[in-house]
Amino acid sequence: MKASYKQVTKARAVAEVAGLARQIFAEHYTRLTPRVAAALAEAYQSEDATDAAIHSGTCNYFLVYRGSEAVGYFALELCTPGAVCLARLFLLEKARGQGIGRGIVAYAQKLAEGDERTRLYLKTWAKDLKAADFCKRCRFRSSGAAPTEVLPGVTLELTTWEKFWR
Repeated sequence: MKASYKQVTKARAVAEVAGLARQIFAEHYTRLTPRVAAALAEAYQSEDATDAAIHSGTCNYFLVYRGSEAVGYFALELCTPGAVCLARLFLLEKARGQGIGRGIVAYAQKLAEGDERTRLYLKTWAKDLKAADFCKRCRFRSSGAAPTEVLPGVTLELTTWEKFWR
């Protein structure tokens, strides 16, 4: 079944993103403690943080549906000239490996091209080998990794992946 996307604009959808984040972060960040994964979800995807990002005017969130079930979310940021940042791309474990992520990358690239942008980029946790494989399959190239403080006292190495066209 093909995935569909719905832009997040209402409080109910913002709450759905926050709920998905709590679940996905607990599923995905198993190399971190459950407490750190929950703190990351709260810091970056709480209802307040998500709503503030949406109302910043540079970030658009989308819920990802398979049928009528929300299976993930993604966000696109337009704050870098000539580029679109795929700032968030999170799917429930049961929705991975089905082409949904590749479809989101294609959708983001199409929007970027329509806005005359020539670069799409995203950042992943350097220890996340599945994310690295995904980026390579989507024809991104690594432009390096850097330590980033994601929470006070918690630093993760993040890899930036880029995709160019034209």
